[in-house]
Amino acid sequence: MSTVILAKEYNYRNRLFALCEKCYWTATILKKVETCQCPVCHSDEVSLIPIGNDERYEYSLEPRQGLQIKFSLLSR
Repeated sequence: MSTVILAKEYNYRNRLFALCEKCYWTATILKKVETCQCPVCHSDEVSLIPIGNDERYEYSLEPRQGLQIKFSLLSR
């Protein structure tokens, strides 16, 4: 598990869920980007999915079930 320190220069309204289609590396990107290269396998096949301010996601990678991603609204 990695810890990320958030800085003030990021616009949190432009959050993206990044998913590498080759190695399943994932990240939350906190700035607006058009493309992304995977830092693990260096693939250009990274999907960028916008995440709204009222949305969250959970993911798991299991040997039998594969990759599972669940997007939902934040409860208020």
